[in-house]
Amino acid sequence: MFVTRRALVALFILGFCLCIVFIAVVNPFDVDRNIGSANIFLSPGDGETKEEVSSNTKKKDKVIDLAISSPQPASTKFPRGKGPAPAEAQEKTEEKTEVKHKIPDSYLHVKQTKDILDFVHNQCEKHHQITALPGEAKKPRMLIVPKNWREHMMVYASNPKTGSTSFKKWYLRIQGDKRNYTEMTGVHAMGKYGRLDEVYEWVEEDLGREARLIDAVEKLYKVVAVRNPIVKLMSGFRDKILRRTKEGIKEPMLEINPNLNINSTDAEKYAAFVEAVVTKKISNFHFSPQWEKMSICDYPYDMIMQTETTEQQIREVQEHTNTQEHDFPGSRSQQGYDSVATVHLAHEFYSKVSPELMERLYHYFRWDFVLLGYSKLDNPNFPYLDYNQDIDKEFGGYIKDEMDAIESDDESSTEGA
Repeated sequence: MFVTRRALVALFILGFCLCIVFIAVVNPFDVDRNIGSANIFLSPGDGETKEEVSSNTKKKDKVIDLAISSPQPASTKFPRGKGPAPAEAQEKTEEKTEVKHKIPDSYLHVKQTKDILDFVHNQCEKHHQITALPGEAKKPRMLIVPKNWREHMMVYASNPKTGSTSFKKWYLRIQGDKRNYTEMTGVHAMGKYGRLDEVYEWVEEDLGREARLIDAVEKLYKVVAVRNPIVKLMSGFRDKILRRTKEGIKEPMLEINPNLNINSTDAEKYAAFVEAVVTKKISNFHFSPQWEKMSICDYPYDMIMQTETTEQQIREVQEHTNTQEHDFPGSRSQQGYDSVATVHLAHEFYSKVSPELMERLYHYFRWDFVLLGYSKLDNPNFPYLDYNQDIDKEFGGYIKDEMDAIESDDESSTEGA
């Protein structure tokens, strides 16, 4: 009898196992195989969806690793917000998640090229920042032409942390490099591109005299990219400090906050970095205001692109330079990845920056904001240009002393005359 009972138990267990295998393989009840084990034992509370319950079980104080970059696509085919939605998103069209910091669609913030140039010129003139003599120009930090510049008649002013790597890869493609953009390296070596001296020589043959900068670039399509300065600074920090130092800390940052260590959050490190920049304990052209080094007021640009809307504006550049057949490299901002980096991560980065330090930072970048028209962190249009904001109200206090000094000098000059 004992043996018989054991045999029955064994048969029962074997039958149970066979049933489990049958259900797993055949799935006769159409069980959703994607349900995680955590959701099986959770029942939504009042007003909560399953997804919300699952998210509520996650650690709330998780620190975002800002040093990890999103995967970069090889090329961009659709403006952000205008391409086909991912299949997963299409299946959840009725589900909407409230986002604390709303991400504006870059397509809605594209400015007309003439409006941008007019705005910048008017601001430069209004605030007496045009220093080039009439009929002259001042050279931006770095001017680059492609080797086959005669075919495309274009010159690019390279402004770091504004997509310059993508632009230089595009130059290589224009020059005939057929490699995937992801395979192109060492793009910042100037020897890979054309020589501006050749343009001068070409112009001088036509003029019969020595060419000035304004002469050399007159027939070229002149392009520069700019970026919201506090986002540009954040990008520089991620690239030059977090990714290229062992602990994401530079010595001047420790002078400001001796408690920083490898376990400090990126936001805590960034607050010390910001103070080191505005006090000039850390100095690097990647972190400096862009208006002056790019000669925004003293060089006759045909296109002032914004990194935030490059995908839309690059098409106009292509039309003017006979480069439509060469796709521009994709970037995280164009695909929507940087919509997170520039809004959510910006608020994360600046969460440890005190209001007083934030004011000092706005003062440090005052002319980038005043002359280019960018928006502050608390502006609903951040990080885009905002020509509807009251520039004098938002930034006038940061430039008051300089403007008073200029007006005083003008009055003295008038009296002297």
